[in-house]
Amino acid sequence: MAGKFFKVNVRVHWADTDAAGVVWFGNFLRFFEEAEDELFRALGRTRMELMEDLGILMPRVDASCKFRAPARAEELLEIGIAVESITMRRISYRFKAREVDSRKLVCEGSYRVACIRQRTFRSTEFPAKLRRLLKRMDGLVTAQRREKSDRRGRGAYH
Repeated sequence: MAGKFFKVNVRVHWADTDAAGVVWFGNFLRFFEEAEDELFRALGRTRMELMEDLGILMPRVDASCKFRAPARAEELLEIGIAVESITMRRISYRFKAREVDSRKLVCEGSYRVACIRQRTFRSTEFPAKLRRLLKRMDGLVTAQRREKSDRRGRGAYH
């Protein structure tokens, strides 16, 4: 799964920017979470549904970002999410944010997610159902690439 990015587009809004007119750094983590939400939705279940059904929560236990270029209001960013690793108690994600038109790399980042029980807030293993769901990501990325290629071939890219 590592290196295969599921991609979603996020429009930068005025409210996402700081006084200098560029995306405030903390908003990239929100963009990354949006990509994670869309990944789960594309796999067939929302993250919220899964957590409720499985009785778990998925807190972030560490996060990092490297900023490569500014992003500004009204730009369309492509946020790529890759599952770098899955263990019994952690999922590590990697992210890349690119400006859609120029393909300029704007930001790279990562975070790790733990698994805890909703009722007790005690650490637990990720349910097998969730790990199996994420293993379907390879097929999803392949389908997404094929769809993008088909759109380009028909002249309907973007």
